[in-house]
Amino acid sequence: MFNHNLKTIAAALTMLLGTGAAQAAVTNGFANGGFETAGTGDLAANWDEGNRGYSRVCGSAGNGSDCAAQLLSPQIAAAVVVQNSVDQGLLPPLTEGDNPSLSFWAKGFAGSLGNANFALRYLDSIGNILSNSGPVDFHTRINTTTWTEITYDLGVVPVGATAAFLEIVQAIGNIGTGPGGENWLAGEIFIDDVYLGVAAVPVPAAVWLFGSGLLGLIGVARRKKAA
Repeated sequence: MFNHNLKTIAAALTMLLGTGAAQAAVTNGFANGGFETAGTGDLAANWDEGNRGYSRVCGSAGNGSDCAAQLLSPQIAAAVVVQNSVDQGLLPPLTEGDNPSLSFWAKGFAGSLGNANFALRYLDSIGNILSNSGPVDFHTRINTTTWTEITYDLGVVPVGATAAFLEIVQAIGNIGTGPGGENWLAGEIFIDDVYLGVAAVPVPAAVWLFGSGLLGLIGVARRKKAA
């Protein structure tokens, strides 16, 4: 009888700890989010250049890392970095019903006549857009000296969605002299630590207390048997 109870308690404790591990799981929807891995030329692996002006720069350029993406727009153009999490990222399909959050870090200057924005989309297997953030501006939230975290929640992954598509853009208009004699400068934006995932769910304290209680019962049962 003792051994049976002990096995039952141990099984319950194993299930409890397994549940805690499952709650702590995370998923990443974009590959090489830190731009640490080199690709072709001056681009980062898994990321594509949507237009001229995107490059991978290293040498303490990143947010606590060595590398970052640099979006430097030429005149009347846009620097664009993009990734399809399945096609370019080679990651598993998204999980329907998950509600991942996008985050990345940025710093820089969009330019006197420039702006910076991103668009996050959930796509089906043939590229149809099932959810779309549309352009989300972030140039007013960053500066040239410190990194700022940008976050966004597109909502629940819809039925049929398999891939996440991210486009980050830094665009500039005519470069010249403003009406007051001021210089209109091209912008330069740095992007790092791009992440799309389901945040870890902390295991409630009560759950751990319950586990401790089970361990205590095992100890008491062993002492009674020894007596």
